[in-house]
Amino acid sequence: MLFKSLLVSVLCAMGLQASAQDLVPLPTQPEGLAWPTESWPEGELPEETRDDLQLLVQEAMNRDQGQEMGKTRAIVIIHEGRLVFEAYAENFGPDTKQVSWSMAKSITSALAGRAVMLGLIEDIDTPMPSPFAADDPRSEITWRQWLTMTDGLDYLEIGSTGLMDNDVVQMMYGPGRFDVAQHIVDEFELAHDPGAVWNYSTAGFHLIARALQEVTGAEDEAGFARTMDEMLFEPIGMEAVPEFDAAGTFLGGSLVWASARDFAKFGYLYLRGGVWEGERLLPEGWVDFSRRDPASTKANVYGAGWWLGADPDPVPEGQAATTPPFDAFSAQGHEGQTIWVVPSKDLVIVRLGIMPNGGNNWPALYEWNQSIARLFPDAEPEVSSAL
Repeated sequence: MLFKSLLVSVLCAMGLQASAQDLVPLPTQPEGLAWPTESWPEGELPEETRDDLQLLVQEAMNRDQGQEMGKTRAIVIIHEGRLVFEAYAENFGPDTKQVSWSMAKSITSALAGRAVMLGLIEDIDTPMPSPFAADDPRSEITWRQWLTMTDGLDYLEIGSTGLMDNDVVQMMYGPGRFDVAQHIVDEFELAHDPGAVWNYSTAGFHLIARALQEVTGAEDEAGFARTMDEMLFEPIGMEAVPEFDAAGTFLGGSLVWASARDFAKFGYLYLRGGVWEGERLLPEGWVDFSRRDPASTKANVYGAGWWLGADPDPVPEGQAATTPPFDAFSAQGHEGQTIWVVPSKDLVIVRLGIMPNGGNNWPALYEWNQSIARLFPDAEPEVSSAL
C-alpha cells in the first residue's frame, strides 16, 4: 500500500504540472524546531517589525463591525515556524472555535489531496463521482475542474445583486438547505464547457465533499467526520468540527469550526509543502497546484481551493491584493476570514472576524495582510518544497 501511495503521488505530481519555476519555493522546517502538532513553539517578533506591527494590529482590533474591514476577533502570526504574535477580541481566545466559512474550501481541497496520496483518487483528470445521472454531461466534470472552479455550471455567487439571485444563499438557507447536492442537480445546468471559464462556486466544493465521502467509503456523517480526523486533522494536531446538511453531505464549501491557532496549523501545512513531521501528507506538487493559476481561463485570482493572494492586475478586479509580496496565497471566508500564507517571508497570518462583504472591505483586508507581511524580513534562500 505504501508503494502504491508513493507511485500515485509521483504520477499525480506529473499530472498537476507542478514545476515550481514560476513560484517562490516553499520554506522547509527549521532544523531542530519542533512541529506544532501538540502546541505552537513560541518566538519573538523581529525587532524591526514590532512597533509597526503593533500599530496595524491596534488599528484592526479597534474597528467596529460597521467600519471598513469590520471587527477583528482573532489574529495569529506564525513566523519561521514559531508563534510570534496573537491577539483576541473580548470573549474570544486561543481555544475559541470560530467558523471558517469558505476557508473550508481550502480544507476540502487538502482532503482531496490526501485522497490522492492514499490512492483513493487515481487521476484528478477523470470524472468526479457526483449525484448527476450517467447520461448527464455534468457527470463528466473532472476533479480538477471542480477543484479549480472551472466546472461550467450556470451558478451565480460573486456578483449577485441581492439575496434572491444569489445561488449560495438559496442553496444554503433557502430551498436547497435540506439537501444541497440534490438542489445542485435540480437547479444548475451547464452554461460553459468545463475547463473554459472560472466562476466562484460553493456548490462545486459541496460536491467535492460529497465525492470524498463516496471514495473514502464513509457510511454516514459521523463516519466521515472520523475519516477527516484520521486523514488530515489528527496528523497536524488540528481540532476541527465540520458541519453537514440534513441529507448527510459535508458542507465542504462553507462550514468547518476551529480555533485561530488550529487554522494556522492548516496554513502551515501548506507553507511546508504538504509535509508534516517528516511525513508527506499531500502529494508532491499538490501545494503548487493549489497556488497556481490554471491559465486556461481569463481569471488569474484562484488556484485549486486557494486564492492567489496578490496580482498587480487581478481578473476579476477587486478579487486579490495588488501590492507585494506577490507570492502570497490564501484561504478566504465570508465576512473576512483569512489564512494568509507567504513563502517568501516564511509566514502564516490568520485573521478571523466579521465584516460586510461589500464596499472596500475585502481590498482593505487584503492590503492589511500584505502590510503585515511586508514588515517581516525575507526568508533565507535555502528553501525547497521537497522532503
